[in-house]
Amino acid sequence: MEPIVAPVTALIPQPVGILRLTGDGLSDLLRTLFPDLPVRLEHRRVYRTHPVDQGLTLDECLLLYFQSPHSFTGEDVVEIHAHGNPHNIRKLLSLLHQAGIRPARPGEFSLRAYQNKKISLLKAESLHRMISAPSYADFQTAHQHYFQRMSHPLAKIQDQFLDLLAMLYTLLDHPEGEEEDLSHLSVESLSNRLGEFDRTLSSHLTLTRRARRPFGGFSVLIAGFPNSGKSSLYNRILRDNRAIVSPLPGTTRDLLEGRLSFPFGDVVLLDSAGIRPSSDLIEQEGVRKTRKTLSRSDCVLWVASPENPTFPEGLIRKSPATSVLLLWNKADLSPPPDGSRFDHLVSAKTRKGVDALVKRLQSLAEIYYQSLHATSPLDSDRQVETLNRLRKASRRALSLLRSGQADLALSALEEGRKVLDDGVGSLPSSEIYDRVFKLFCLGK
Repeated sequence: MEPIVAPVTALIPQPVGILRLTGDGLSDLLRTLFPDLPVRLEHRRVYRTHPVDQGLTLDECLLLYFQSPHSFTGEDVVEIHAHGNPHNIRKLLSLLHQAGIRPARPGEFSLRAYQNKKISLLKAESLHRMISAPSYADFQTAHQHYFQRMSHPLAKIQDQFLDLLAMLYTLLDHPEGEEEDLSHLSVESLSNRLGEFDRTLSSHLTLTRRARRPFGGFSVLIAGFPNSGKSSLYNRILRDNRAIVSPLPGTTRDLLEGRLSFPFGDVVLLDSAGIRPSSDLIEQEGVRKTRKTLSRSDCVLWVASPENPTFPEGLIRKSPATSVLLLWNKADLSPPPDGSRFDHLVSAKTRKGVDALVKRLQSLAEIYYQSLHATSPLDSDRQVETLNRLRKASRRALSLLRSGQADLALSALEEGRKVLDDGVGSLPSSEIYDRVFKLFCLGK
């Protein structure tokens, strides 16, 4: 296939920048830019080489060569390690393009690996989840799905489903009681198995829905009335001036997102618009977003202060999935009217109590990620859709079987088999290609 190239590392100043290439005839094309390369490149060899443009040596690079079919994509693959100045990397990309190596589209490397049967569709989605996992526990789950096929929920479901399909075929070929060895097989026993299968599907769907939070990690919303010091506290927790701080009410009008990274996973910190009536349409939209996010966050920090000492009962609907911590801010100015009801006393100005609050958030996030590690959710929305369609087919089969229409029940299960084949990639289509691989990052 035509050669393609993409940066693997971000285009920012850093010690090393990496470009990845794949396709046919790479060694000949590269030699126009790297004239000191040998005539024949050896598999899994590293070459010290110098790119040259119009007689001028541009850099000193390392070039890694993987020969087809012993590579990730199944084609010839090259990695170029150059000095990581972004201008240098852009220059190399431009020269490679001039040599006939076009820029890759997002996910195109993985797509080629799939087309060349180096990875399955399920492995491709597990790979994407590995790269984008918000926690190490989630990375481990995706890693297990990638390297151990039968650990993947869809692979296990497919195995169970084929057993059910085989049982129904056997029941139709050998009616109940016809043969002694098959006396255990009956419409009732198969119906029970289909019922168990439906509960398994429902459990996987519920588990995946719970594991997928709106903000891709343990989310903490800082909420409160205007001028309670939410944005100042947000900046203090992040140790960065990310939010604009002003004595004017209504300064924050949209959700601001920052992250704290811990070994077990990320804490997604959200600063929000102060909740109050307003005639300003933009501020109204910010308040609407805040109210909506209150019920979608894993933790809410309600910030009270001497100017706004009250907590609006009923505004935050507590649920088992949401923790609510009441904070008294500006503790350097005055103590709270009733200290017993507040979980933390803090001062965004002096940083008093902020470190203790961060440790509390860290503890809550660790518990959250540990609970996720005990589960094995699906890797993509496409897989969720597959299970939903399979559940409809299996429920229809169960209904038909119980009404005595075993032949029609078989047709329903055969429809479910086609759904599963599409789900695991046995019968791929261009639509599946587009939906899966367009989500990947560049260079993978």
